[in-house]
Amino acid sequence: MTDCRLRGLWCRLYIPDDLDAMDWPGFVAAAAPFVDGWVIDPPFWRLSERGVPLRAQDLETIPELIPRLPDYHPVAVRITGRDRAETLDNVHRLEQALEKDAHFSRLLWLDTPLYYHGNRGLPTLYQQLAVVSHRSFVLENDPHRVRPAKAWGRHVNLRTSVVKLLAANPRITGLIHHGSLKRVLTYAKAVVKRPDFGLMDGEERPFLEYPSTTGLVSITANVVPRLWKKLMDRKSLSARAQDTHGYMAVMKGLLKLLDAMDPEPVRTVPWALHHLGFLHEASPLPDDRARRLLRCLESAGH
Repeated sequence: MTDCRLRGLWCRLYIPDDLDAMDWPGFVAAAAPFVDGWVIDPPFWRLSERGVPLRAQDLETIPELIPRLPDYHPVAVRITGRDRAETLDNVHRLEQALEKDAHFSRLLWLDTPLYYHGNRGLPTLYQQLAVVSHRSFVLENDPHRVRPAKAWGRHVNLRTSVVKLLAANPRITGLIHHGSLKRVLTYAKAVVKRPDFGLMDGEERPFLEYPSTTGLVSITANVVPRLWKKLMDRKSLSARAQDTHGYMAVMKGLLKLLDAMDPEPVRTVPWALHHLGFLHEASPLPDDRARRLLRCLESAGH
């Protein structure tokens, strides 16, 4: 399989209900030069639920969407189902639908296992999944999206000891983390024997405050990929020392954008894409939020 390392800036791709509502050539031309990979996660963009598991319609949308992306980028594709059996079935069906696609060698399967499974037995689960597919896997630890599916008192985070066992599986290429800095640092210690293992931040604001991971999965990279790329190029200590003023200016611009996007980026991202001419239509925003977001986009060069 083509080497697909989890590093740099990955865009959690906005997915409209109607794929034809998006100017994909224009969007890709604007975003692709600045990102290192894509995350395809249809449930993330559903306002009604913000859950994790795929629906039947997603299994039809994903094969239609992937060919619209450049074939030189790795793509992490959501496979999570409501339980172990459905997740296995999702992998099987997506394998069949995509195995002849030019992107197939660069696909990774994205799973949030704690949505349907406990910490106990997870290493065995991925040994079973590895029999179904020869693709590598990316895991996501997202307690906010997992919590609604769990009974009170059940773990919503991957245990560090389990992460260590999972990292021993060469077919698991990385982890996207949401949550505290303390936890991500313990995860980093757990995977230290895997220098090729990607530990990505799944949240933008914590990454800005402490860029401790190998990269970022960004929502707003749909809108300002160039600005995020500028930050990524300056995030090392040596690069920051050479251009402290430039680094702080980029960070300030991104923080203002995140403030304008909050608390509902699922609504503000499509509005911004519509303003930029990539999405045919989007629901309106309150006037004050629209004005703030417009100022941020103009400051970013849009």
